Amino acid sequence: MHQEGSVQFLRYHQGGSVRGVAFNPKDRYLFCSCAYDGKVNLYSAQRFELLMSYQITTMSLARNVNAVRFTSDGTRILATTTARRLAVIDIEHGEQLISYDNCAFNGRDRTGLAVDPICPNMAVCCCVNGKGLSLFDLRMPLPLDFIYDLHPNIIRDVTFLNNSWPWVNGQNALLSVSTDGICKVTTLQGRNLHTIEANHGCCTVAPTPELYGSAVEDGFSSVVMLGGDMVSAYIPDAGIQETLTDHGDTFIWKLRYTSSGSTLYTACDKGVVRRYRRYPDRHQYLGEVYAHKNDIEDMDISPYDEYLVTASKDRSVGLLKLGPPNHGWTEYSELT
Repeated sequence: MHQEGSVQFLRYHQGGSVRGVAFNPKDRYLFCSCAYDGKVNLYSAQRFELLMSYQITTMSLARNVNAVRFTSDGTRILATTTARRLAVIDIEHGEQLISYDNCAFNGRDRTGLAVDPICPNMAVCCCVNGKGLSLFDLRMPLPLDFIYDLHPNIIRDVTFLNNSWPWVNGQNALLSVSTDGICKVTTLQGRNLHTIEANHGCCTVAPTPELYGSAVEDGFSSVVMLGGDMVSAYIPDAGIQETLTDHGDTFIWKLRYTSSGSTLYTACDKGVVRRYRRYPDRHQYLGEVYAHKNDIEDMDISPYDEYLVTASKDRSVGLLKLGPPNHGWTEYSELT
């Protein structure tokens, strides 16, 4: 009844490799993907099928989509393109609500894009040269602000950091990581609050999802996981306390925790997804989950930890049912 399912590979992007995937934070089954065919596809994880396809670019502006996210209220999709544009799409009507030009990085690989988990109108992406950030209030016709040259090298991932972390002091903050392994905690105004040096190349960052320090009584420390040449676990006031090298010499593109923080998934070159169990003092390697035929560039987990989805250069979207929802209703019946 509650066994893990078998992976399904959805091949609805025909024009190029898939660069990004994201689940809707308000819907258990709705997720989207973007690719180098200039399209954003909307799917149902429950039925393993395509629901709708949005064309982001036009024939006169043939550019590729390199990142995608839902807003925190689940009503809009944000997509960045190699035309340096951020597009905002209404998922109900399939209409492009607004676009911001000359504000996004045009790199060929997946780029950094994040939405505020509390305010549905706040978003951030890598700016034009890839070394800074562009901030958006989606109620405004122009970008809200730019943080120039925040990093000396290209920023590969960015996320909003919960205000319970010690460096933040209750204010909104961003966590960004660049290719040289430098991770910075900054305010929305660009003021640096803390710097983490991983001492290896990085492409993704993932803080544990619980409120900072809320699991100390159970022996768990809140950590910031940094992935790239290897995976490092950084604990505030203690530094790098653990490195994971089970993937060998393959590069890590994405890290994702389940909502409880009990399980960590890694996606890397050669298309392999791996799983780790989080313990108070370590992460234990549990093995490979599944593999694509080519590199994986993005990964996401559904809000109730039911499904895992990956974006690969083999032009497919991998979808795996992990198990039952971690809360809420579900149904099970047998026909006799």
